[in-house]
Amino acid sequence: MFRFRAAPLRHAAILAVGFIVVRVLYRILFHGVDGSGAVLLDLPVVRLPAPFAHVTMLGPITSGGLWDSVESALPIAAVIFAFGAINACIDLSKLFARGARGGPLRGAARTLVIAWATVPALGDAVRQVSLARKLRGSRGAAALLVPLLERTVERAVAIAAAMEVRGFGAQRSVDAGTATPIEFRNVVLAYGACADAADAGPGAPVEGWTLAVEEFVVPAGRLVLVSGPTGSGKSTMLHALSGLHTHFDDGELHGSARVGGIDRRTVPPRETAGFVGVVLQNPRIGFASETVADEIGFAPTARGVVASIVSARVAEAAARVGVTALLGRDIRALSAGEATLVAIAAALVERPRILLVDEPLADLDAEARLRIRALLDSLAHEHGVCVVVAEHRVGELAAVADARFDIRDGRVARIPTGAQLEPADEADAASGDRAANGTTGEARLEARGIHVVLGGRVAVDEASLDLCAGEIVALTGPNGAGKSSLLLALALPKAAGAVRVSGTDVARLRRRSRRAAVALVPEASDDLLCATSTEEECRRADREAAAASGTTRARFLAFLGAEDGTTTAARLLASHPRDLSTGERRCLAIAIQLAADASVLLIDEPTRGLDARARSLVAAALRTAAGEGRAVAIATHDHGFARELAERTIGMRNGRLGAGALRTAVRS
Repeated sequence: MFRFRAAPLRHAAILAVGFIVVRVLYRILFHGVDGSGAVLLDLPVVRLPAPFAHVTMLGPITSGGLWDSVESALPIAAVIFAFGAINACIDLSKLFARGARGGPLRGAARTLVIAWATVPALGDAVRQVSLARKLRGSRGAAALLVPLLERTVERAVAIAAAMEVRGFGAQRSVDAGTATPIEFRNVVLAYGACADAADAGPGAPVEGWTLAVEEFVVPAGRLVLVSGPTGSGKSTMLHALSGLHTHFDDGELHGSARVGGIDRRTVPPRETAGFVGVVLQNPRIGFASETVADEIGFAPTARGVVASIVSARVAEAAARVGVTALLGRDIRALSAGEATLVAIAAALVERPRILLVDEPLADLDAEARLRIRALLDSLAHEHGVCVVVAEHRVGELAAVADARFDIRDGRVARIPTGAQLEPADEADAASGDRAANGTTGEARLEARGIHVVLGGRVAVDEASLDLCAGEIVALTGPNGAGKSSLLLALALPKAAGAVRVSGTDVARLRRRSRRAAVALVPEASDDLLCATSTEEECRRADREAAAASGTTRARFLAFLGAEDGTTTAARLLASHPRDLSTGERRCLAIAIQLAADASVLLIDEPTRGLDARARSLVAAALRTAAGEGRAVAIATHDHGFARELAERTIGMRNGRLGAGALRTAVRS
């Protein structure tokens, strides 16, 4: 709990000085520095017209008045700095966590832990949303508000859910005993269901969204795979098993639902965290600690386990997953794939009897996927853990799975043993026949000597790359190789002459001209969305890019194969962007970034979280972009997608590009 960290002190000092500056500027603006001493600057006095005639602005700035302004800000600035000093010496999150174990302030302390863990993310959210606004070409702070608010709420909910399934604030711990790990029979999961749904069996009509589970029984030592299209209910199924669906998501559960012999409807997740480990989807936003080691050890630490035992458990879990080298890393410096591995280690630290994992392979490179597959196989078949995995990448886990359930049309159905996997269900299945995109060999983008340093670490090491008109290039490589950093450096170059598009230095271009040269769809593509309807989102993109009215709308509908004027098009355009499916939102982001008709399109992890149908939509959109003469580059872990779509694949490792990056490697 006691550990000096310079960052909080530095941030507090910056905030304290910033407050003093803002206070002085406020006093100058509203005629508050006209005092004793020498006149430093004689500004004219401005009186506002009625009904604000009592307000006086500007006026002379004197040395005495300036000091009075500074002095009036010092008490609050001192409080800010003192709080930063305390935070630099004491890990307040651990202090709050200790208070949450019991006592009269237990509830308040639990709230403070969640709030305190959310605060650092605000700065990250501002930076990421600001980056998205810059990539989109938006101006004004108003465009930041919607995505920033959504990110803040999402972060707070994710932290609360992650803490719940890790036993934070539990008043008691329930033992599973020797009961069958999972027994769900004649269960109906619902949101907004009618009151008589308790009497309804699977398939019975009930109001609102429902998912029927006739029988889902998993004994110890088995690995079960749950598949289904995006939005079918895979995460809801795992939330029902963990208890989040009923006790956190405000959902309803009817039927016989027992986990470790415990009625899942009556016992909250925090009380079963001792034997149920959970890895939530997109785990990075649910992290509550500052370092990887603290995050992995959060659950036993929150329960008051002795520090030496916690350290041993952390080392054991990290070694098992293969993240020992990351233990000292700042939690916010992790890539998405590294974050998934850390989340799995955090779930294993309590040595659970049941492990629920939501899309563990989505952000991992090929090597990490093989390691996680081997780990899940070992946990189930060598250590007797009951493992349930929800995943799009069916083929990668099918070889080690004992059973597979598929979710279609609101029902969970077991797939018979020996049934062949359909190509449409494979995350690495073909996205369709690759057609020639009309590559001319003409260089659209030429990058030379790109060098990026992040947090004192070289992320991109003197990379040089050519992208040609009409071609699709795939950047592949392990997590942390530098792919995302390279794409960002190509879209927003800092060094003059480092990136040229059609011979023009991108670093010297203004906002609109730059967007007409190169466009980037970031991994967090939803950050590009800020309107309350898809129609307004498209109109806004046209205005920002000075494009003809209807340009983005037409491109978006074309990507989805929806004809303007049809019922489908009307539904899509009237929907809130966040209510679109993941694939539809990704296509909308691509259409928005192409509003200025960029010559080069860059997209980071285009298939992340997508099922086969959504992947085909995105693949078609990228082929269309390349077919119009653009150079298209994607950074991806999805080798099947790259193989079927790209004409050139370039490996990247430790910040360095492999062979084939320059124009001489382009096929004629």
